[in-house]
Amino acid sequence: MDFIKFLVSKTFLKNLISAAILLALLIFGLNIYLKNYTHHNEYHLVPDLTNKTYQEAKEILQKRKMNIVIIDTVPYNPAFKKFAIVDQNPHKNDQVKVGRKIYVKLNSNAFPKVSFPPIIGKSKRQAVNLLKAAGLKIGKISEKPYFAEIVLAATHQKDSLKTGMPIPKQSVINLIIGDGKSNAEEDSEEDNPAETTSDNTGKHDASIENTLNNVLGN
Repeated sequence: MDFIKFLVSKTFLKNLISAAILLALLIFGLNIYLKNYTHHNEYHLVPDLTNKTYQEAKEILQKRKMNIVIIDTVPYNPAFKKFAIVDQNPHKNDQVKVGRKIYVKLNSNAFPKVSFPPIIGKSKRQAVNLLKAAGLKIGKISEKPYFAEIVLAATHQKDSLKTGMPIPKQSVINLIIGDGKSNAEEDSEEDNPAETTSDNTGKHDASIENTLNNVLGN
């Protein structure tokens, strides 16, 4: 009975009301704090960082209270500046909260290098296929007097190329090929049918080397 009387007493009711008010104030204050701490309903549009340098992007994001994080470097793309941003996540115009990290990928400063394929002595068609497979481009193709229609030399800009040399992808390769017309050397070989196959092969290789040197002015 005494306990029941206490539950319905004014003292208990006053304490209960006070505790309820205090709890409500505590919940309200905590809710305000969390909203401010997490920036509830406070969003910003992500800017377009494409082709911006890391430093440029960092300054832009700092003004919007965002952070930048580099996650990768991609193979060189000439459509973008060296070391410029080529991709971002979140993307431009996405809505994000204050303090959000923007992850970016940067362009490399040059094409990766590949090993120059063995095209000397190959036919034009074979050489073109090998060059394309290696990620290289075909430039000027010129002819020089030679009894076989094969590649005699290859150049990039002013440099002569040899098998295995490292060269940047997408480089333009100029080819010098034989015109396939007979010449004095071929006639000389026909006058000496007693030559062995190995001797002919040796002369053939030497001829390519000599022609290459003549073409390049060595």
